Amino acid sequence: MLNLSPKAIGAIAGLVAGLVVLCFGILKAILLALFILAGWLIARIWTGDIDLIDIYERFMSSRGRRPRS
Repeated sequence: MLNLSPKAIGAIAGLVAGLVVLCFGILKAILLALFILAGWLIARIWTGDIDLIDIYERFMSSRGRRPRS
C-alpha cells in the first residue's frame, strides 16, 4: 500500500474534485459528494465505529440543560 503524506492525499482529492466539477457541473458534483458522504456514514455505522444509540442517549441527556436565550 502506498504511504502518502496528507498533503499528497489532499492534492489528489482536490484534483479529483476539480475534474468532477469540470466534467459534470457544480450541482452534480455536490450531489455526488453527498452520496459519498452517506455511503461513508452508513459504512461507519455498519462496522460499529459510530454508535447511534450512544449518540441518541447523549443528545437526550443534554436536552434541557442548555440555557435558552
